[in-house]
Amino acid sequence: MTGVNPVPAGPAHVVGFGSQRRRAQLVFTVANLDTGAVVSTSLVPGSFTPIPTPGGTWWLPYAPIVTDLAARAGIAAATLRDPDFPDEPGRLPSSGLMLPIQWQPGIPQPDRHRWEAVALADRLTAPWLVLIGRSAEPPAPDDARLLGRLCALADQLHVDLVIEARPSSTKGGLSWDIRFELAGGKVPDYAHRWAADLPTALARISPERAASGLAVADRDTPAHYLTEDALTPRPVPVGLAGHPGGHDLDQLERRMVADADQHGGAQAIWRNRHWWHTSLRPADTAGRFVRGWEPPTPKYWAEPIPTHPCARCADVDNPPYCTDCYGTRRVRRGAVLTVTDLRGRTVHRNWRPDDATPTLVHTDRQSGSSVWQLPEDYQIGAYAAEFGVPPIDLTDLDGEHVVDQHLRLGVSQLAPGGGDPVAAYLGEVAATHDGARVLARATDWPGPTLDELAHLVTGLGLALDVTVIDHRHNVGRPELLQGHTWSVQVAGLAGPPPVDPFPTCAALPEAVALCYRHLYGALRATVPADPERPMSVPQKPASAGPAPDTAGFITEVRRLAATHPGQPATIRILPDHASIATRRTSS
Repeated sequence: MTGVNPVPAGPAHVVGFGSQRRRAQLVFTVANLDTGAVVSTSLVPGSFTPIPTPGGTWWLPYAPIVTDLAARAGIAAATLRDPDFPDEPGRLPSSGLMLPIQWQPGIPQPDRHRWEAVALADRLTAPWLVLIGRSAEPPAPDDARLLGRLCALADQLHVDLVIEARPSSTKGGLSWDIRFELAGGKVPDYAHRWAADLPTALARISPERAASGLAVADRDTPAHYLTEDALTPRPVPVGLAGHPGGHDLDQLERRMVADADQHGGAQAIWRNRHWWHTSLRPADTAGRFVRGWEPPTPKYWAEPIPTHPCARCADVDNPPYCTDCYGTRRVRRGAVLTVTDLRGRTVHRNWRPDDATPTLVHTDRQSGSSVWQLPEDYQIGAYAAEFGVPPIDLTDLDGEHVVDQHLRLGVSQLAPGGGDPVAAYLGEVAATHDGARVLARATDWPGPTLDELAHLVTGLGLALDVTVIDHRHNVGRPELLQGHTWSVQVAGLAGPPPVDPFPTCAALPEAVALCYRHLYGALRATVPADPERPMSVPQKPASAGPAPDTAGFITEVRRLAATHPGQPATIRILPDHASIATRRTSS
């Protein structure tokens, strides 16, 4: 039983007066990403039957409502995701609608509806709750196999795999996390994920999500070149159980729980093809931890990358932001590049300052600045062909952003007065990447495609705006934007399509992933601001038709952008699969 009773649609129920008016409505929507089915229900006064709580009050739990909608949309419950919690599939809302203490089943109906309106208007949740799922559950995870794959990838990438247990921030017990880390870094101030046990943490992790641990800023991470042996590619059977060292999950978990019970927290670190256990002990700063001891030095470390104090700011108290060292107060002239497909193939390169001879592209006569391009070995984009992908499909290791253009093209831009373009390039790379490690991924984009996203958004009764700028006028100027830049945004149907003047994504899939990652906030922004306007309650059967073929739409908007390089062009994809193309004219 969901407690929801269908009622005829009518005018919006409004509580309060003047600027304090609030809409008394709550809409639940569940969408099937595979079939496009959308099922919704609307809570308004008189549309639901509360149930009693042990404390004598009354409430309406949300979980049965969502479960019922998911079944009607043909969604496997284990795949249901709240866009605000993408790492926790199967998570159902634990909250509900609490009725005021004045609400009782025996009071007159007008009074019941009045208190129900107050509860709906003063709820703590957003007015529109949208959850997304798929038709079939993924295969049941094999925990040992998952851990074996992560260990194999850590060996290939020359990073640590860290399993961590620290006190839970919300309740008693331990919170578990799994992530990749650079060797020698500090313990992060907070966990990236929170799981109740090791098997749950493994079931929620993927190589891309584990890579988010490498994005934690730690300027003090040691920087070393890789040994010649570490530079030699050796394919590892990624995903095979029985990877060297073996993985007894029960033993790992028992050992870590014992260390955590004694000291407050624990880590198991996979390094040098061996598990190393260390306790986590409270640091001098409340809420932070330090390791009880450090594992042995990684065998893949060669000599340290040369480092010296920044001549401009190292000895200055509270200096302004320094572009020589990017605020680190030291300069490193070297880096290590790693490109991987996360499926067993990896390429490593030591970037040393003495191995590169740059080419002068041009000098700006007015400013005196010069633009240089380094050899292909120092251009990340040059490695794309080895993996069978275009350069704009080279992303950060977590797969969220395209590698910066100046790194893809190996561009070094010097201010007037000159300098060493290679030293400047490597100095920036080392300063902006912890441990002077640049890790890039060359695989398919994760997440939904543009077709799937358009199917989802239009099924919710909204539009999808795709904006592009053609930068063909910048050919020959590698320091300026090249190719195309994109944005994808959810929009309401009212009014003309707005044109995003500054689309920043270098690839369309990157813009799609960015839109999907922030989908919940974008959906909330489409809720009518006027409380007198009732919210829509989208419904769409799975048989309503296939996903829109967006290829034609993209061809159309690219053709429009090509006729006016440097100016944005937008195409709006509508619920009936029609489109409207517009261009922002220059003033």
